[in-house]
Amino acid sequence: MNDVWPSRLDYDTAPYWEGLESKSLSLARCGDCSRWIHPPRSCCPKCWSDNIGRESPSGKGTLYSYIVQPLEPGAPPSVIAWVELAEQKGVFLVGPLEDVTPETVEIGCNVQLEWRASRNLFVPVFRLEKSA
Repeated sequence: MNDVWPSRLDYDTAPYWEGLESKSLSLARCGDCSRWIHPPRSCCPKCWSDNIGRESPSGKGTLYSYIVQPLEPGAPPSVIAWVELAEQKGVFLVGPLEDVTPETVEIGCNVQLEWRASRNLFVPVFRLEKSA
């Protein structure tokens, strides 16, 4: 077992953590009704099917909420984002919103998933989506 994974891995959560080793976001998805399920669980909360597979979402989303906090003593405050994924309302990921200041963050802005190396895996982070 990887030394940075949580100590309580189970059948439902292991694919998420294994994906982070290769910059892959592996989320649960119902094979019967196509609902995205995060955090993962063994049955679909919509149709109660246990036909749960794993897929990777686009990584695009909208800033739903955020908090500002220092990540370590003496460090400047960081923005920790609560992002609603573009694939489905009500499916959220939490992670740092990088390259912003607390004064410039706006609820509803478009963000894109990116990756930051951390020990033996990659950590999901978000950045403001670049305009085309």
